[in-house]
This record gives sequence, structure tokens and C-alpha cells, in this order.
Amino acid sequence: MGPIQPTDAELLAAARQDPAALGRFYDRHETAVLAYFVRRTRDPEVAADLTAETFAEVVSQLRRRRTQVREPLGWLFTIARANLIDFQRRGQVAGRAAPVSASSAST
Repeated sequence: MGPIQPTDAELLAAARQDPAALGRFYDRHETAVLAYFVRRTRDPEVAADLTAETFAEVVSQLRRRRTQVREPLGWLFTIARANLIDFQRRGQVAGRAAPVSASSAST
């Protein structure tokens, strides 16, 4: 039997002082977060960008939080979902703001 692995909550608590703990949390969940975004965007490059943004937000929130994260996966995917919603909103705004082409303007 191998060594006991720390829980996600323990890793996040330790990550405030130990960047390696955050790296372990990232290693555990990066593939699942990336898959979440790939399924929803159908674009691997966008999914990779959103995954990076999600973990950057994890770092930012850990710096601000004073309490322990009780449900790390739920918290992580709440951040991921918020990033996806922001991405989708930006896309809708960009689509509405796109200039009208000459061919559609003449109709």
C-alpha cells in the first residue's frame, strides 16, 4: 500500500504556502476541466485557454480566501462554469458588434 495522498481540500489549504500543492491539485483535475470545456466549446484551443483561465482564477481566489474550500471539485467547476459563461457572452457581444458585410447591406 502506497503513501496516503492528501485530499483536494488539504492540497488547496496547503497551496497558500506551497505552490507544489497547487501543482498537484492542477495535475489531478486539469484533464477533467479541459474535457468539460472541449465538450461545451468543441474547440480544443478555446478549451485550453479556458482551462488556463480557470486555474488562474483558482490561484487568485485562494489568495483572497480566508476559509478552507470544503467542496474543492464543486468550487473548481463553479469557476469553470463562470468562465464558460463569460466566454459565451463575449462571443455573443462580438457577434452582435460585427460589421455588416457589403452584400448583406445592399439587401
